Amino acid sequence: MAQPMTTTPGVRSHLSSVLAGNAENQRSRCRIHGEFTETLMPNGQWSGCPQCLEDDKAEQRQAEQRDRAGQIRADKLEQLREGAMIPRRFQRRTLQNFETDDHDRKEFALAACQRYVERFDDRLERGGGMVLTGSVGTGKSHLAYGIGNALLDQGYRVMGIDVYELIDLIKERAFSQKGGSEREALKAFVGPLDLLILDEVGAQLGTDWERLMLFKIVNERYKAELPTIIVSNADAAGLTEYLGERIVDRMQEGGGMTLSLDWPSYRRAA
Repeated sequence: MAQPMTTTPGVRSHLSSVLAGNAENQRSRCRIHGEFTETLMPNGQWSGCPQCLEDDKAEQRQAEQRDRAGQIRADKLEQLREGAMIPRRFQRRTLQNFETDDHDRKEFALAACQRYVERFDDRLERGGGMVLTGSVGTGKSHLAYGIGNALLDQGYRVMGIDVYELIDLIKERAFSQKGGSEREALKAFVGPLDLLILDEVGAQLGTDWERLMLFKIVNERYKAELPTIIVSNADAAGLTEYLGERIVDRMQEGGGMTLSLDWPSYRRAA
């Protein structure tokens, strides 16, 4: 059954004239493209400069492409954030909202972290990591995740995880899954990640096996020249005792550094 036509008789008549070459035309001049012929349209308005119309269409197509590209980028960043495993508490931590209170050492630590982000391509090429030590409440995790969030916004692959959760994941992937192995479990924390943030290092005593897994991850990333950030409540000596001198020493290579956050807890101050 044929669908009824929705155009008015007047519009249909005008369209027939256009198709027959009998439409009303006039010569006009565009201030951009010069002279052109335009046609009287069914709505009583003239068609305008055809080149301007094409330019408008092209601009609209470009805008749609930018919107699609922007959405694709937003979707990619969302996927990166989901894979980053950054705890909700630290998802809004940035280097911009880290408060220094005009404290010289805090300002130095913040500036060092900002430089780390600015020069991350070099760190990524040379494998330079960072160690953040200090007592509880000094902002170590804030700075570490501030770096991580800044790099996520730039499209880098980042993961932040507490060490005890890391160990649980390794056990799950190595021993709880059919066909799993320790080697395959470790790979998940090396090649796929531009930056790995290990928080709460040394907070648990850990077995020899757990410390060996931690050493293997840091060492494999070191060999692949991939940066790692270690966050610990222990001081430099305690961290060396826990991780071993080899790991701590290797964290300094490739532009790596250690920041000691030795000021009082801001939580107690609050």
